[in-house]
Amino acid sequence: MESESKLVKCSQCGEEHDLIDMEVTFGMPDDYFNLGANDREARGKINNNFCQLDDRYFVRSVIPIPVLDRTEIYCWGVWVELSKDDFFKAYDTWEDDDVSHIPKLSGKLANDLPEYENTIYMEGRLELKSDSRPFFYVSEESELKSDQSYGITVNDTTRYYHYIA
Repeated sequence: MESESKLVKCSQCGEEHDLIDMEVTFGMPDDYFNLGANDREARGKINNNFCQLDDRYFVRSVIPIPVLDRTEIYCWGVWVELSKDDFFKAYDTWEDDDVSHIPKLSGKLANDLPEYENTIYMEGRLELKSDSRPFFYVSEESELKSDQSYGITVNDTTRYYHYIA
């Protein structure tokens, strides 16, 4: 049985959204966030989709998780660290209409998801998309990988809300 719909005000855009549709999004990789403002400016560059910190490269991505009894997926908005070559593969094809020919890229999760244990630096594969941010699939055995494989309930998605507000 699905939970009742509840509207909440988004702290980012000020609009009301159904609580079930709210997704946690990280504004930057944790290692970049943990620097002071001066270090960020001196050592890094960041925009909406890409980040460089010293000789490390990150791409904004999502972790798709199926929601049981729904057609929609829940996505954690995260950053994934890639090798320099793979970063530029993603960068150079970001706006291409068809990226299906590009194999999945190896990467590491660059955010520690608060509902899961030890996700920072978790390895996985990044699938570039033409119509959305890339999808990151965890390869290490973990609760997160299990949720990606088997899905979560609608109620599971609502417990993430306090990280958004």
